[in-house]
Amino acid sequence: MSISNDVSTLERWRSQDLATSLFSSRNALAFAAITIFSIVWQMRWGTIPDTSWLITACERMLSGERLYSQIYETNPPFSVWLYWPPVAAARMLGIAPEILVQAWTYLAALAGLLFSGAIIKRAGFPETASLFKLAPAFYAMLVIFPGNAFSEREHIGVAFFIPLLVLHAWRARENATPPSLGLAALAGLSGSMLLLVKPYYAIMVLVPALLVAVRRRSLKPIFAPEHWVIGGVCIAYLGAVKLIYPEFLHNVYPLLADVYAQIGVFQPILARYGFAWCFLLFSAFRLWPAGRFPELTAVGLAASVAGMFPLFYQAKGWAYHAYPTIFCAIAAIFCLLAYLRSERHSENLLSLVPGTTRALMLAGVVVAFCPYWSSQKPDSTLVATIHTATDQPTVALIGSDIAAGHPLNRMIGGRFVSTHVSDWLGAYSLYLSKLAELSGNAAEATHYNTIMVRYAEGKREEFERRRPDVIVFQKDDMYWTNRLRKRFGFDAILAHYRVLAEDDIVRIYLRDDYIRPQPLTDDLVTLLSSPAAVSD
Repeated sequence: MSISNDVSTLERWRSQDLATSLFSSRNALAFAAITIFSIVWQMRWGTIPDTSWLITACERMLSGERLYSQIYETNPPFSVWLYWPPVAAARMLGIAPEILVQAWTYLAALAGLLFSGAIIKRAGFPETASLFKLAPAFYAMLVIFPGNAFSEREHIGVAFFIPLLVLHAWRARENATPPSLGLAALAGLSGSMLLLVKPYYAIMVLVPALLVAVRRRSLKPIFAPEHWVIGGVCIAYLGAVKLIYPEFLHNVYPLLADVYAQIGVFQPILARYGFAWCFLLFSAFRLWPAGRFPELTAVGLAASVAGMFPLFYQAKGWAYHAYPTIFCAIAAIFCLLAYLRSERHSENLLSLVPGTTRALMLAGVVVAFCPYWSSQKPDSTLVATIHTATDQPTVALIGSDIAAGHPLNRMIGGRFVSTHVSDWLGAYSLYLSKLAELSGNAAEATHYNTIMVRYAEGKREEFERRRPDVIVFQKDDMYWTNRLRKRFGFDAILAHYRVLAEDDIVRIYLRDDYIRPQPLTDDLVTLLSSPAAVSD
């Protein structure tokens, strides 16, 4: 019986190696085609607002400004450090940083998949060959599906998080040879990226680890080497933040907890993501093989369920907040299809899926993608109008939405000079103040009104001192902007500006005394570079 099992195992691995070798060239072509399509596809969204702002923050830091004092960023420093390498390289090479940030994101997707594939092959999953055939589908989920979340911190973090989930699935296998210490440590290091982006994604590590512990009837998986590595990385990161940027812990974080975290929406989250997510989970359970435990699928679903906690905890309903949980749910279904194909020796993946379940899966994926379809890319006519009238203008924003000023600032070649990326602190404080006032909580109303007044007065002082060439005015934030104009003197500031252009979202003001710098002519360049000009 032992010899028979060994022969069977050997034959299975031979077939897997054969399948891998046969389809490696096909996969390479598929990956190339998906990458090309994704680059074109991404033109719909361009560089998304958060990424555009973080690129700007990196550039300002490279020019000598200090994070959390001259640049007020709401996230811990890893959100900036994540984009620092491509932005710094772009400055050295003299090219647009957006190009290298996009390349950085594709590199993260490929690195995460390649590392995951290496772990899958070493673990000896029975569905290895089928999973390798599905590799382009996983890649498409990382570079096409994200849409308006492409290059977000969560997006890059998920790419590096996949190997850790695969390692969890390996540990869930019965009688499997445990992974080596080096491999476990590397997977832990890779998986820690998502936690460095936002610490509460730790639950997406904990829940799969608990599932493995229950499966193996042992607490050892919880104390596996990869988890010690993750803990060590997070402790080192906290120490680095306290040492390098104490301002974040002393000044920024208290305001985030006091103001930003108090604003939450839950009904849109249920409507936009909850139903699609339920469709996906129901489809997985419909396909679940009786009496079997497909480890990769189980771990993926556990991570997806855990990912709902950060989505509701953040309570903002933005698409990129839902990406980790949606990705894990769809990836789990892919793994289940690969498992069923391996079990039933079928060549056609979809032939394994009943018609009703297939329709549910398709509906779930389509509905799940809808929030990632919308674009916040500025109107090209608006950009062209500003380009014609200005040349590398200094830019400031009046409005609470980051998307009102970014990526518009970079598209017009502007230099964003405001300390804050947007007016969220003032607008949120105003809202919380009015909410407390209506509920009869005078002390809380006074507290938030004080924060709002301090912010608005600081903003006015900054505008008067910097006198930006261009002001981007968010038109659909009238509750906040009217307060700035009437109570804090911004009408007097705007009196020195004229309306240059506008669309449905923003109005662009240009300073009255702004004179567009004229490009140097050849004669002027020669004159300025002559010895006489230098001596003068």
